[in-house]
Amino acid sequence: MLILGEIHDNARHHRLRAAVLDSGILPLPQPPAIVFEQFRTDHQPAIDAFMALPKEGRTLDAFFKAVEWDKSGWSKYDYKPLFEAVLAAGLPIYAGDAPRNVIRNAAKEGAASIPPEEQKRLGLDVPQSDLLNDASLTEIEASHCDMMPKSAFGGMAFAQRVRDATLADVTLKARDKHGSAIVIAGNGHGRSDRGVPWYLRQRAPALKVVTVALVEVEAGKTDPEAYVPRDPDGKPAADAVIFTPRAERGDPCEAFRKPLKAPAADPKN
Repeated sequence: MLILGEIHDNARHHRLRAAVLDSGILPLPQPPAIVFEQFRTDHQPAIDAFMALPKEGRTLDAFFKAVEWDKSGWSKYDYKPLFEAVLAAGLPIYAGDAPRNVIRNAAKEGAASIPPEEQKRLGLDVPQSDLLNDASLTEIEASHCDMMPKSAFGGMAFAQRVRDATLADVTLKARDKHGSAIVIAGNGHGRSDRGVPWYLRQRAPALKVVTVALVEVEAGKTDPEAYVPRDPDGKPAADAVIFTPRAERGDPCEAFRKPLKAPAADPKN
């Protein structure tokens, strides 16, 4: 099992993984299934219908239409080379993320949103350590530009667990059917300490899982060890790290810093 991470808006990451798939260098016994974070499990029927088309009909445009890519928040990122490589190789495609309503309910209601038997099946009934929980909350707090305290993100942290557990569940199904699988997901999902690999270990302890994080180099940060994601004990949370240039992007926290505008007067009042 292989997890190839990414930073979503870095087009180099998508081109690099496409090149890996095109090269055929992966030491897998048979062509792998590809599990995508970018599609929810309720996309699977549309994906299956697309994969059942004659080969000449399985074009990228037809794929995008089948999954309603233009309506997705992912469409602003350049995944085209990666999808082209997967389609050209004829690899099975699996939708790995939880449905939108499941994620939303998990964020609002926490564990109460998932039936106990489903929690047990997915491995959500096994608690993660306090240190791992705190690390997850710290990461979410930072992604929200430290504008709210960690205590406000408990629901979001559980929703992240649901997403990781769902990705792991789909990955196991893909492995069982096709012999091997590659997960395409953000670096956070690929963390071996608390991401998808954690749930795979709960359900298949003997399964060999290799995680690769794609990270961006930063000016003045020249120690390779400083880029390695680590668990609370300081142990690496990825098996390998691939360095790439940084994508051009603005300050994601700028919008958070802007003062709220007063609402416009209601013309009816």
